[in-house]
Amino acid sequence: MGKKKVRLLASLLFIVSLSLIASACSNSKKDVNSEDKKNLKVIQMDGTFAVDVDDPNETVGDADYVFIGRVDEDVDTLYKDPVTIETSDSAKEVSTPYTNYEVTVLQNIKGNLVTDTSIPIQKAGGINEDGSSVVLYEDDTLPEEGKSYVFLAYAQDDGSLLVSGPNSNEYVEGIKQDVTSEKMEKGKDSLNEEATEVVFEYENAYKNEIPTDRDRSESEFDAEQ
Repeated sequence: MGKKKVRLLASLLFIVSLSLIASACSNSKKDVNSEDKKNLKVIQMDGTFAVDVDDPNETVGDADYVFIGRVDEDVDTLYKDPVTIETSDSAKEVSTPYTNYEVTVLQNIKGNLVTDTSIPIQKAGGINEDGSSVVLYEDDTLPEEGKSYVFLAYAQDDGSLLVSGPNSNEYVEGIKQDVTSEKMEKGKDSLNEEATEVVFEYENAYKNEIPTDRDRSESEFDAEQ
């Protein structure tokens, strides 16, 4: 995959391939679990970024918080930024999906979020409104319940956390569902080789991060507040 160097929109809005999701015209919310979402076709959306999304030094430097988190619950999907488009049949309104999760922070890599308690995060992307497909950035995935990931999160003005963009959550295999942050810190639950490499990659990226010059906010779940 070649490098993708483009400008990050401050609002983190998407330039969506609207013609591909014109069928998503309903305002009703479809609840589909994480397992079922894996079997749906994926519609790719395009975005603009100020960093090389394939370089962890840049993505970690741009993010406000980087942490290993376990997904406790795939809560629901919200639809934002409605746009009316013309189709061959009529005008239709389509919106961008955002998926809400409850996650437990197991280890902070950048920042200091509270640990061992579920906190909400919002993921840019998700199932569209008619339930027929999943809308995601290229090189992006939707987190699944019970699995752990390295999350790169942006603190919003209201204190919430947004996970957005390609490579913004990377699966970490080998973490038990009942592990705690204390056990992670003491090394009582060893990771397999692949998972250890993922964690080391992001810890090293934080040491060598390339910060971006932008306005930043602080999460309401920051332990230092």
